[in-house]
Amino acid sequence: MTPDLILVEAVLAVADTGSFRAAAQRLGRAQPTVSQQVARLEAELGTTLLIRRRDGCLPTPDGALFLPGARRALDAARQAVAAVRGRPLAIGAASNPGIYLLPPCVARAAMPTVLRLGTNPETVARLASGEVDLAFLEWWDDRAGYEARLWYEEEMVAILPPGHRWAGWPVVPVARLAEEPMIGGEPGTGTGRLLAAAMGEKAAELRVARQMGSTDAVKRAVAAGLGVSIVMRAAVRDEVAAGTLVAIALAEPELRRSVFAVLPVEMPEQAPARRFLDISVLYQLP
Repeated sequence: MTPDLILVEAVLAVADTGSFRAAAQRLGRAQPTVSQQVARLEAELGTTLLIRRRDGCLPTPDGALFLPGARRALDAARQAVAAVRGRPLAIGAASNPGIYLLPPCVARAAMPTVLRLGTNPETVARLASGEVDLAFLEWWDDRAGYEARLWYEEEMVAILPPGHRWAGWPVVPVARLAEEPMIGGEPGTGTGRLLAAAMGEKAAELRVARQMGSTDAVKRAVAAGLGVSIVMRAAVRDEVAAGTLVAIALAEPELRRSVFAVLPVEMPEQAPARRFLDISVLYQLP
């Protein structure tokens, strides 16, 4: 059986300082606690490790054999803890939340962070493999062993080039999307499922003129007059402000995109992933 490293630390402190009192001061423990820890380890090993004398404590022959390996084990454990504590928080995100929502949260959270973007399926796979500690996803399949929170929700909007016949409309009914060539976005975002649920059988009438690999490519295609599309409003704030795209609310029904924050249920309460999640809620875009 491998001895408890807290007990090992107590023996090493006594051997290094020469007394239980000095060892207790070094470790920040009560002297009786250190005495009990040394005695417990000696009982587990079935031998005496330290000679107790008025003028100081010295290792026994067995103690002299024990101390070098014990010191290496304790040093290795400390290095392992330091490595974990110094590791950046690994956040996985589907492209849209990763590009348009998370950067302000990462900046303001002020902790070492690595942000890894990918498709929704790729990000789910990274979470499942342990490659990322926390994931921000556009859909979640409710698999066991994970805790999912609704982190962000925002309306989807129709985006059009300036001068489009809908440009002055206050809203666009979802069913009217079937009248225009549609620019499809990154596969796996769940937008198709949203439209299918909203339009029912009418969804079959949608004409997908082009399937693009990213929201940025969708925006460029729409601005070029190749069709219309639907995206989260946050994804086109800059283009709408610059006048290169027009964003119009969808109606009958309104479509909303949810972003879920997902992490393993066994994640400790004080883990960086949970701290980031708590902090990031304060910094979401309006």
